[in-house]
Amino acid sequence: MKLRNRRVLALSAGVAASALVCACTSGNTPAPSSTVTVVKTPAASMVGDTQAAGSERFFSATSPWNVQVADQPVASNSTVMLSDASERLAALPETATGTSVKTTYRRVDSHLYINTTAWTVPVVSGGTPTSVVCRQVLCGDIPHAINLDVPADASPDPRYDGWFTILDRQHGVGYDLWRARREPNGQISFQYATKWQLKGTGYVSPGTPSARGSGLPLFAGLITPDELQQGLIQHALAISVPGPSQRYFVRPASMTDGNGPVGSLPEGARIRLRAGVTMKAARDPKTGKLIPLTAQQRRTADAITAALRTYGAIVVDRAAVPTLYAERGVSSALLAPNELQGFSLSDFSVVSSGTELTYPVTSASAAATNASSEGSS
Repeated sequence: MKLRNRRVLALSAGVAASALVCACTSGNTPAPSSTVTVVKTPAASMVGDTQAAGSERFFSATSPWNVQVADQPVASNSTVMLSDASERLAALPETATGTSVKTTYRRVDSHLYINTTAWTVPVVSGGTPTSVVCRQVLCGDIPHAINLDVPADASPDPRYDGWFTILDRQHGVGYDLWRARREPNGQISFQYATKWQLKGTGYVSPGTPSARGSGLPLFAGLITPDELQQGLIQHALAISVPGPSQRYFVRPASMTDGNGPVGSLPEGARIRLRAGVTMKAARDPKTGKLIPLTAQQRRTADAITAALRTYGAIVVDRAAVPTLYAERGVSSALLAPNELQGFSLSDFSVVSSGTELTYPVTSASAAATNASSEGSS
């Protein structure tokens, strides 16, 4: 799996506004200056509320994706982690010919963006039996070839890592595909896949890869059309930041493709909107004029804001700017990319979580973590 993991580190980045950056990490990275505090929460307070009728919430009630965290303690190093998360890796030429490079970090001070088309996930179900085949030897959680129901007019987009999720509701499972594409003969081919139980925990054992660099599900934490129509989101959202910590992650992530400062926000960490923070009026950076929101945009912003206060957002990947994800193909009448342009990372706090783990994961640390938790995906 080493070769495949390197491909994930290089390619599985949810870029919102520009090209991918190198996922290089230092072989002599020092230990983090601090860790995220372990918090023991009574099980009764971890159960989320019932999902609104007509809308689907994935995973179990006690899954991290469905836990309410409005009253959870804040990590002691929250401010530092959020500041470092805005430091994006950049490689600058050291010579006029560009024959050598110097690794440096560039600060990204940007509002939240919502991916609706590029670098987000099509989620499909139903349709006609379709042959789904793997293009390499190591295929992940599903056989080299399998028949799954896929709508005839739904296809992966190879430009964005070929992310593609197929839901098999009859059997209660979902399949995340990486580097998938529709072949001329109608088949869908892929290079790696993860199978998730739709009512499972929503995460896997430390060191286990998935279609995301963090090891988390592609379809977890997406903003869906149903939720926007109802004006209600009752689960944690998925978020990417410019500089997640290199080499370190926390549960529910199982690995990391982070390339930021080691003291930065680790993948798997959860942030929530601070109490009392309200969305600032956004201005056009060129003209300085206020950017108004339509009535639907305000309704959308209110629903997402409430979710960020109640459930927070889990760091799943890295991106050019702080980025949330809507299910690909959501109507522009329901969601534009800039509803949350009045929020930035400084408006959030990091929720206390488990001890940071190092990636690649050692067998000893994985065994210790598994012995104290978890369950199936």
